[in-house]
Amino acid sequence: MQWRAITSLGRPYYLLFSGGILSDIGSFTTQTALILHIYRITGENASFMGLAAIAGLAPMVLAAPLGGVWSERYNRRRIMVANDLIRIPLVLVMILAGQVWSYLALQALISASTALFLPSRQAIIPEIVGEDQIHLANSMNGGVMSVVHILGPVSGAMIYAFTGSLFWILILDATTYLASALLLLLMPYHRKERRAVAASNVLREIIAGFKYVHRERDLLCIFTILMIAGLALGLLIPLLRPFINEILHGDDRSYGYLLGAFGFGGMLGPLVGYWAGRTLGLGRTLFFAFLCESVLMSIWSRVDMIYLSGAVLFIWGVVVFTLIPCYMSYIHTYAKPEFMGRTFALFDQSVYMPQMVGAGVVIAFGNRIPAQAILTAAGLFYIVMVLSLFPTSGARLLRSRQGGESPEKKSSGADSNRPSRQAI
Repeated sequence: MQWRAITSLGRPYYLLFSGGILSDIGSFTTQTALILHIYRITGENASFMGLAAIAGLAPMVLAAPLGGVWSERYNRRRIMVANDLIRIPLVLVMILAGQVWSYLALQALISASTALFLPSRQAIIPEIVGEDQIHLANSMNGGVMSVVHILGPVSGAMIYAFTGSLFWILILDATTYLASALLLLLMPYHRKERRAVAASNVLREIIAGFKYVHRERDLLCIFTILMIAGLALGLLIPLLRPFINEILHGDDRSYGYLLGAFGFGGMLGPLVGYWAGRTLGLGRTLFFAFLCESVLMSIWSRVDMIYLSGAVLFIWGVVVFTLIPCYMSYIHTYAKPEFMGRTFALFDQSVYMPQMVGAGVVIAFGNRIPAQAILTAAGLFYIVMVLSLFPTSGARLLRSRQGGESPEKKSSGADSNRPSRQAI
């Protein structure tokens, strides 16, 4: 990335960027510490790790479609500010919670608010940067997420390991939401004109979004593979702490170290994704990233040394944060503007829903089947599905050309919002 191009993204983008760093670091710090706290107060019960995952995912599955519709109807900045402010009292009330069910209920409400927030943050990018800057902006966003994956988990694990309490972590989380809201209020933003839709048609709008993604084979392929990745993630997240205990013989600090290694790898991912998206094409980059992730999961599940495990997670982080900006740029470039918010919401759901299935598997079998066996099987299934789906339904993505004009450029003509066969 050239420094001049980065600085040209402008003040609105960097206020959004800064707010994203702050609020996400607070969220990941709390999520990490909350998982460790629930694991401790339930007597290291793996099934409760699955319940904690479902408490965070189920509200996102239910609220994300509504967030997608709202992001197309209403002022996206106001939606984001409102949900930042809503989450502040919810986080502070968690300080008073003492039972695991109270934590799970509050986490569910926070997750619902987050699901309403995210489609607006994702869909606002083309409104605050130029068309030729979209892939660069998404790569920078990938950098935000990688920083979050370093500072959030490491901070959460370390603070909790030293204090054994959620108090200061929750205070930090509430402060970051307030700072994010203030930065968004300072962001210059002129809402582009979008279609007017009757309020009574929310369900119809959600269904129309599903139908749109279903008939666009390139979007449907990405959606399907993200579902497989989400299933693998749904098994990995709740089983990570038990895996560290059973296989790596680590503690809460080891948990923070491994998530930090993943995040450090993620710092390289946006650079790789920016280069690969412009050189190989967005579609081919997505194929190779999905395939590499599935292979890495299979390898990581068989490693029994903590430092080697961290090295694999570092590479895994590079791959995941190569993938994220590329699929976001693909949607920004090729999805129809009137469906963009709903497309992002559906892609979020493609991860949330399978994660819930994975969490359900952990609840049912987490205390019966070794974590290593479950994770190895998930990795192998992921490999098989990537190799099966991309050559068929993802054929258009694999025809992504090398070199030439940038992948952000849309094809001309009436169908300018869809990738032509020459452009892919």
